[in-house]
This record gives sequence, structure tokens and C-alpha cells, in this order.
Amino acid sequence: MGYGKKSILLVEDSTLTRFSSKRVLESRGYIVTEVISGEEALVRAKESLDPFDLVIVDIHLPGIDGLTTIEKIKEIPGYRYIPVMILTADAKVSMVKKAIQLGAVDYLCKPFTSEQLLQRVNKLIGHSEETPREVLESILRKEINRAKRGNFKISLVLVLRKMTNKLSTRDIERRVRRMLREIDEVIVLDDSLFALVLPLTPTEGAAVVIEKFQKWMPGKEWHFGQAVYPEDGADGKALLERAQERLNKESRKPPQVNVAGEITPETPMPLSAALSKNENG
Repeated sequence: MGYGKKSILLVEDSTLTRFSSKRVLESRGYIVTEVISGEEALVRAKESLDPFDLVIVDIHLPGIDGLTTIEKIKEIPGYRYIPVMILTADAKVSMVKKAIQLGAVDYLCKPFTSEQLLQRVNKLIGHSEETPREVLESILRKEINRAKRGNFKISLVLVLRKMTNKLSTRDIERRVRRMLREIDEVIVLDDSLFALVLPLTPTEGAAVVIEKFQKWMPGKEWHFGQAVYPEDGADGKALLERAQERLNKESRKPPQVNVAGEITPETPMPLSAALSKNENG
């Protein structure tokens, strides 16, 4: 799964414009789905599990024209506030005004340069590259929307490791991915901080994952904080705060003496500090 990347639905019947636009956008990390008609665009929008981040529509399309396509896309659940940009060789004020009335937020006149296209897309949805924290928030938002529709639970598990672990961050991520299901997500928030997003997983299921994690990873150097939707919060922010609170409480427990009579290492950096460090680069 290409989490963290912005998705674009490109509706354009011109092969040259469609090919060149897709190539430029994909070179900057965007995920582009291309269609050649309004009818196909409506099918793709309805079939997509999550709304596209941006819809780019040519005004002059065969069959359903661009204006009608915009109007019908805006009627699809989840697309009311999704930005739409039109492509047109006809820069008449009346045409642009009509598109805006139907829900478009920007337009680009043909022919246009790669730089112009990228500037408009960046202005509307930002760069495709996101910080790990933004990736986590985006995944939580999408998974919670799915959970609301399906009436099921989601677990978020934050994992903090002490700095004595000899495994690299990449090795840990790979091991955890092999341990989890395909629908689960692993996000590396920091060198010592990981987030596991577990769809269709209640509290008991998250506890099983934590137990499995401890068996798969060497040493006793891990702290865990979990939160479950909807019991611990109705949105991603609330879940993250609850998991952070529990992880901080766990990580501040007094050092324990192990069976060899040695004291375990001191408590690692608090989660709030790690997240702040991550957000600030």
C-alpha cells in the first residue's frame, strides 16, 4: 500500500495530455488514476474505497461533458469537499464561472507547462511527500471512516523501544510487517517510535499483537500504548492522544531488576518529545 501519497483522478480524453500529465505528476510522487470519459470517472470514484485527494477534469469530454461530470462527482458521498480542477482550451469567463458554481476550485488553460500543472496541484493538495505523523493521521482518518461504515473496531498501538536494541529501525519495520496482516499498517515515526494501525481489531486482538511483537523481537526493551476506536475516541486525534497517554504512563514505570540482577536501562525519551521532534524535522 502506498500510504502517504496523494491520489489524483485524471479525466482527460486527449492521449497526449493525459500521458504527459500523468508522467509529470507520478514523477513527483502522486498516485494518478487516468480515465478518458466522464462515465468512467464516475465509476472509478464510486468504486474507490477512499475518495481521491484531487479530481482533474477536462471540460470537453465525449459523452458526459466535464461540467456534468463535476456536478455528478460532487453528489458522490465523500466528494463534496474534494477539490476539482478543470482543464480547458476555452478560457471564456462564462465557462469557468459555471465550473466554479458546480464545485471546481481552479482551472488550467491548455496548453500548459509541467511547472504550471505542478504548481496548481501543489496549491490544492500539497506535496505528495508527507511526514510520518501526517501519514499516520491520514491512515487513521481513512480507517475510521471505513470502520464507521462497517461498524467495526480499529486498534492503534504505539511502540517505543529503548536505545539498547541492536536491530536497525529498518530491520524492526521489516520484522513487524512480516508479523502482521496485509491490511495492517506500520509507520516509523522516529528511530525509536513506531505506530501499528490494526483494522478489524478490538482490544483483545491488539493484546495478541503486542504479545506476538514481544516474542518476535529480542530483549525486553519495548513499551506499548494502545487505543481502540470507538471506545477511546471518535477520531484519529483522540486515539493518538489516548495511546500516547498510556504509553507515557507505561514508559515511566520504575526500572525493573531482571533475572541476572541487572537494572534495565533508564526510561527513554517521552513520547510527546519524540513526536515533537518528528514534527519539527
